[in-house]
Order: sequence, then structure tokens, then C-alpha cells
Amino acid sequence: MQAWKILVLLGGVVLVALGLYGALLIRSGFSTADQPSYLEKVVARATRNLAIPRKARLEPNPWKPTPDVLQEARESFLDRCAVCHGPDGSGQTQDGSNLYPKAPDLRLPQTQNLTDGEIRYIIRNGVRLTGMPGWAKPHDEQSDDSWRLVLLIRDLRPLTKNERTQQAATATSAHYVGSPSCAKCHAQIYDHWRKTPMANVVRDPREHPEAIIPDLSTNPIAKFTKDDIALVYGSVWKQRYFTKRGDDYFPEPAQWDVTNHVWRPYFVAKGTDWWEPFYPPDNMQRPTGPTCDGCHSVAYNIHTKQVAEWNVGCEKCHGPGSEHVDHPSRGDIQNPARMNYVQASDTCIQCHSQGRPLTTPIEGKYYDWPVGYSVGLTLGDSWQLEEHTLGDTTFTHYPDGTAHKNRMQGNDFVQSVMYRRGITCFSCHDAHGTDNYAQLRKPGDQLCLDCHGPLSLNGPRTGTIEEHTHHKKGSAGSSCIACHMPKIETTIADVKVRSHTFAFITPAMTDKYKIPNPCTACHAHKSTAWATEALRHWPERSPWRLD
Repeated sequence: MQAWKILVLLGGVVLVALGLYGALLIRSGFSTADQPSYLEKVVARATRNLAIPRKARLEPNPWKPTPDVLQEARESFLDRCAVCHGPDGSGQTQDGSNLYPKAPDLRLPQTQNLTDGEIRYIIRNGVRLTGMPGWAKPHDEQSDDSWRLVLLIRDLRPLTKNERTQQAATATSAHYVGSPSCAKCHAQIYDHWRKTPMANVVRDPREHPEAIIPDLSTNPIAKFTKDDIALVYGSVWKQRYFTKRGDDYFPEPAQWDVTNHVWRPYFVAKGTDWWEPFYPPDNMQRPTGPTCDGCHSVAYNIHTKQVAEWNVGCEKCHGPGSEHVDHPSRGDIQNPARMNYVQASDTCIQCHSQGRPLTTPIEGKYYDWPVGYSVGLTLGDSWQLEEHTLGDTTFTHYPDGTAHKNRMQGNDFVQSVMYRRGITCFSCHDAHGTDNYAQLRKPGDQLCLDCHGPLSLNGPRTGTIEEHTHHKKGSAGSSCIACHMPKIETTIADVKVRSHTFAFITPAMTDKYKIPNPCTACHAHKSTAWATEALRHWPERSPWRLD
């Protein structure tokens, strides 16, 4: 057959195939909810890659992936990229999954096999006919952080088979070396962390005499002196004082209310904690090892009653670090940022939750922390969250299941839509330390609006925040956290901390379940009936969700 006939035949086949494909598209529609076909993916990637100039493709990255650089890049990624790509780069977000083509999983070879220059070009210039914008500022190379973002994207890749094998081996062979050992390579992170409450919750008054906040001589409840205090616990909401007898610590019967500047009794009363019936009603017969020390230390040993380090040190969240200190690599340390959302948040929930070990007692003792758990494992294999029956008001829960007391952020969070969507504790908090309250990455409302801006698919679905809140911008009533994270959980006396279900508690729920709502908490002179009626006139609110 002559060559021209072959070409005509092939051309005809191609035209017929394109016609059939076009007809299929027209018949099925052009919904962004559909998955792109294999052909579309191949053509789109090829077009994108061909659009990158050769010079840009070969350009080397001037930055090195130091811990400090990666930390800065992560902040930028969370601010700008995570809304579509997710904090882990998976692309499993509401925004990302509604784009066409879908936001790619940055951890996969299709991205990781690109050169640094190619990834940077895409970040700076975007990709036409997709949802990927260009982030470059014209004529402003100095403020460009795209090279650092490239390093972070490289760091998002999953562990290799060899790295997973190394990590499993390290879990049994490595030992704890203490947080100061991390400072050599992670100086900036370490310097931030050492100023946080996490790093200073437990202090020895002989080493830190300034740790004791009140004048001990003013204590009218139980007299004790500085010499009686072996350890000082806390400094944010309350401060407790532990004395040492033998190889155990015991809590003194008075505590300092930091907010109200007043002494208050300290004693776990009958019916206020699950372990209370198993210990005598005497503080000096209730050692802190089973009830407190496992969370306020690294690697508390239930047999020797010794700790690797007091406070929530680096290895509490990253595992034993001896091999990583000697030979730093991704495979010889735990990193919650590379874990799935369940194991990642388990790192925090191990201590920020009310529960009990699955096995109890353990060697005749009742522990109020997850004995046997270490970072990287599944917390649910050794720890159960405090049970609750809907409709019951208990010391730990309101009738709807919202926490009633402090240290139950995890109990709240696992109920939330945020948790079910893969958000982790460190999507909002940075345990390494920030200048914001509660170690938030940004001030509360600013952080919320990164993902929940006007007309966002994540809500609110109004043109402005004022339309959503029906309050003036910047006012207390227009605050995200005031309505979705009200201060209703008791830490001491009348001092409350914020809930973490992120659910809006309606005034009607106050009438039914006696759970405080944010409307009449702010408008204290108004009734719940007034608040419910006001909400009924907010047109974007479903009346079925007000009861």
C-alpha cells in the first residue's frame, strides 16, 4: 500500500477516535467531579512539561534542605498550597478533588521525577487550563520562596522500602538521648520549643527557683515550703506542687489558680475520675507516676519510675533519637508529618485526651495515660477514650458528647468533621513553638480563614464573613473561634478552655441539654428564646439545624 494511503487511513482512524471521544464527552457532560481519562492525563502532563523552557528545567536549586529551611517552607506550603494539595501533599481535599484535572498527589513519581527546576517553574508560573495558579511576583526574585517549596515537596515523598525497614529496626535499637542533642542540627526549632509550655510544664525549683509563681507563705489551705517541693507542675492555668517520698512523687493538697491569683484545694474527689476508686482518698497515697508523669515526660518507665527526660521533649513526638543524632536520615527517626492523619494526631491525642488503657490494671496499678504507646503506633491499640452515653451529663462530658473538662481536646477532635477530612492537630498548632496563643501557626481567626474564606467550598458559603456571622467585621461576634470553639470546658474553678468539635452549639441545645451556647454567653442579658428567634431570621441558616 502506498505511503499516502497509509497516512490517510491512520488520519481517518484518528479522526474517528477523536469523534467518538468527543461524542462520549458531550453525552456524559463536562463535570469537574469526573476523573480525567488516561488519555487526558497523558496529554495534559506532556503539554505541561513541553511548556517548561529547557533553561528552567536544568536550573539547580541554590538551597539545601536544612531543618530550618524546611520549617519555613512548610509554613508557606500550609498557607498557600495545602487548601488544594492537603497538608501532606496528597491532594485529598475538597477544593483539590473538585478541580479538573484534580490536584495531583505531590508524593507520587509523576511529581517527584520532575527536576527541581521543573517543579519550581510550575510553582512560579502555574499550569494553564487547570486550577494551578502562578505564585511568582513579577520582578521580585528576593521574596520568592519557590526553591524552598521544591525542597519541601521532595521531603513529602513517602519513605522508601529501605527507609521503612530502617525505621522498624531503629524503633528497637535506638535509645533516648534528650532534647539538647537535637539542637545541633535543629537550632532554630529547638530555640522556639524550649520557650513553650510543653518544654516547661515540669521544673525543679532548685534549678529554676523562678518557677514557683505564688508566695508560698500566703497559702491558707496546706502549709508547705520550697524545700518540700521536688517538682513544680504547670504555669499557664494552674500550678501544682509535688513532693518526693522514696522513688515516687505525690501532689500537695493545694494548687495555685494562675488566672484568678488565688489558692485552691487540690484533691481528685469521688466520682470525678475513673481511677479514683482504686486509690485511697489521700494525696500522699496517690503517686503521680500512674496518674500524671507518663504524659509530662519522655519514656516514663513503669518499673524503674525513671524518665528519659521531664517535659514533652523532642523524642516524645519523634521517638528515640540516638541513631538519628549519629547518622541523620529520614529512615531513623519518626516524623508525624509523614504519617497518616490518624497516627499523626495520635501523637497529640495520647496526652490531650481523657481515657484509660485497654488493659487495666497493669501490674496491679491503674494508669491514667497510654502505657505501651509510642509515636508511630496506633493509639487505639493501647488506649480507649472515655466512654459517654448521649444525653448524660457527666464530669467529663456534656449530654451531646462535647467535653466538659480540660485535657479532652482529643475526645472533641475525633468527633469533628475536620478530623474526618484528614486535618491533624498540627494543621493548626506547631508544638515547636510560635508567638501565638496555644502555639497556633497564626492567630485563631486568621488560621480559620486560610481554609474557610468567603465562598469557600469548605464554608462559609456567603460572599463575606459579615454575611455569615451577621456581626460587624472585627467584632467579638464575628470571630470564628468565638462561635465554633467556645470556652466551655473547665480547667480550674471558673477558668474555661475552648472546645474542639468546631460544631456550632445552638441556643436550643442549651434549653435541651444545658450545654452553654456562644450566643447567650456573649449576649448574657438575652434569653435563649431571643437568640433562637434571631437565628431564624438569618436567611442562609437552615431552620432544621436550629433545634
